[in-house]
Amino acid sequence: MEQESINADHISIPRWTIKRDPRALGCSICGSAIVKITAEWRQVSFCTCRLIEYRVLPRAPKALPAPSPAADSRKDP
Repeated sequence: MEQESINADHISIPRWTIKRDPRALGCSICGSAIVKITAEWRQVSFCTCRLIEYRVLPRAPKALPAPSPAADSRKDP
């Protein structure tokens, strides 16, 4: 059975993104990699020893459903 390789630098779970922060070389205190998790409305960055950043993201407005053809009351001329 063939297995897919896992990219440890970027992992996606539905509605989550987990990746190493590409802007950071590592924690200045412990030296470990800084990991960033982005979920639906929040973003968290942390390393082994501490929480580095917690941000609440602006929520995108939900799209309205497309109108059904039956709801179209216009008549063709």
